[in-house]
Amino acid sequence: MAVCVAQDSNAMLYVTTIPVESCADLVLLTASEFTSYPTLVDIFTMPTASDLGQMWLIFFALPLICYLTAWGLGVVVNFFKPNQED
Repeated sequence: MAVCVAQDSNAMLYVTTIPVESCADLVLLTASEFTSYPTLVDIFTMPTASDLGQMWLIFFALPLICYLTAWGLGVVVNFFKPNQED
């Protein structure tokens, strides 16, 4: 169970009765609580195949689809634009 602790003038820690949610000093965790919190190791883990597919769709396929759609719209608009040849 997590507890709120504070530090006195002699650099000694003592347990307070303040709830953990409103603790402004230090919080002590048990080993099981510590392992349940995300760490930097979680940031560098290999994403799943579905996550990689979604990233590919967002960062490659979506801009490509938008570009091709805009290019096609530009071709249609230029087809109906009158030529300004002299």
